[in-house]
Amino acid sequence: MMDISMKSFKHLFSNNSKATAGTGPFGHLFSASTDAPVPLDQTKQQEKVIIVAKPSQHSREHNVAVSDEAKANPILAMRLLNDTDLSSKKIVAQLADAPMALSKFTQNFMEANDPTWEFQDEEDQASTALTFSTQRGDTNGYMAGRNRAAKSLEKLKEPLTDDEHQEFMETMRRMANEDNPNTPDNVEARRRADEEYKQEVANAAARRNQRMRATGAVLTGDSRLVSGRAATPVNEASLIKSQLDAGLGVAGTPIR
Repeated sequence: MMDISMKSFKHLFSNNSKATAGTGPFGHLFSASTDAPVPLDQTKQQEKVIIVAKPSQHSREHNVAVSDEAKANPILAMRLLNDTDLSSKKIVAQLADAPMALSKFTQNFMEANDPTWEFQDEEDQASTALTFSTQRGDTNGYMAGRNRAAKSLEKLKEPLTDDEHQEFMETMRRMANEDNPNTPDNVEARRRADEEYKQEVANAAARRNQRMRATGAVLTGDSRLVSGRAATPVNEASLIKSQLDAGLGVAGTPIR
């Protein structure tokens, strides 16, 4: 078994830690806490990081905090965690369909500074608030509130359980073996395949030789009995296997 650490798989991800955000329940192990998720350029790598977490081994808060839905809508995620008794599963489902939530500060600011605010639905308000923030140095606190909520979610994340750690490392090992033909696992697999092949050849050759001797043939290297018939070598398959290991061919040509 390979000696594996998380550092061993750094090459499987982007050099920027943001690139792994949102790539499954363990994405929080690689993502930056205050930056928005950045998708991997290579979707093949993204598809590889399919790891089944163990929600039952974590708190409600953790299961929400590590979800992509919470990362996309952190203010609403914190609000639902603090103000409701909904399960993590129901919170994540609600986040998936909800428009971007705004902080109370941003709501009050926009209501006081945009005469059309009360006539906009939640999706329009989120878009208007983002545009205002971008054009006016975030004076409405849109990004400040979002970033603070994201930091609060980050604090709710818990370490991997033993089961998750084992599953994570096993998945990383499989990924390394898929990407690198010369890992210890792959080298050992090739060695075993070669050994099994040579043993199968040796066994088949020994069976062939026995059948040929049964016809009265004497093979190269055979000793003869008093009757003149060929004596069957002891452990012939093992002898042939040792010849193959030494790079020699399989003996057994009939003497004419």
